[in-house]
Amino acid sequence: MENFEKKGNNDNLNKKNKVKKVRIIKNGYGNEKLLKDFYDYLEKNDIQEVFGVEKADLIISLGGDGTMLISAKEAITSDIPVLAINMGSLGYLAEVNPKDAVKMLQDYENGNYKVEERTFLEVKYQDNIFYALNELVITKGGHEAHLIQVEVYSNDIFVNKYRADGVIVATPTGSTAYSLSAGGSIVHPGLNALSITPLAPQSLTARPIIVNGCEVLSFKATSRDDAVHLNIDGNQWLQIQPNDLVSARLSKKKIRIIKPINSDYYSILRQKLKWGDSVL
Repeated sequence: MENFEKKGNNDNLNKKNKVKKVRIIKNGYGNEKLLKDFYDYLEKNDIQEVFGVEKADLIISLGGDGTMLISAKEAITSDIPVLAINMGSLGYLAEVNPKDAVKMLQDYENGNYKVEERTFLEVKYQDNIFYALNELVITKGGHEAHLIQVEVYSNDIFVNKYRADGVIVATPTGSTAYSLSAGGSIVHPGLNALSITPLAPQSLTARPIIVNGCEVLSFKATSRDDAVHLNIDGNQWLQIQPNDLVSARLSKKKIRIIKPINSDYYSILRQKLKWGDSVL
């Protein structure tokens, strides 16, 4: 078998970091008792919690993947890395266990870690720019609303017209979230790609598609009752007016997530998402 040289994105693998100020973001529902040793470590080492992300050396996310999305919005404004400690249930992005929180912070300070970069989706609507780590969703307005019609273009070239409950445009990070639940493909985070997944399409032949992330996607959505919404990462909602144009592309902005040095993407898929498990 031919041997290939292994190349990784671990330029910061041995970089040591002095952490004196941290921005802590938490969901408020986690069991704080699990973090007693972690808080004790911060106090013992005179590591101060700050509330302005621009003053922090590190962002610490205490929660699940939803808390990570909130942390990402702050990280994007400051280019500060995020250490995500899983206080939720799934913890796909937030993979560090609370009992390992102190060790992970020490490893980061001592250079024994890896950095995983995840790319944001840049969404433009009515001269406003929004950033999504997971996805944008164009969807009908409510349970009683009619199906909507979404025209999709790539670099102004017509791609398809979907008559469905909506359309999901996901980053590789978001490919394992809402898009996967709707039947979309898993996309490796190292790929420069976007996935388009229709939500409950009327046509059986309307299948998900993966497209070049360098292309600019644009969307026009209409419905019989004019009830169309734009959803950014599940926490920003906007009502789209008839024939308004929404555009999206992969951004140059990235979030840097601090990971254990032995973190493995495929192991996380198998462990967290039960990828490949038998259904019997």
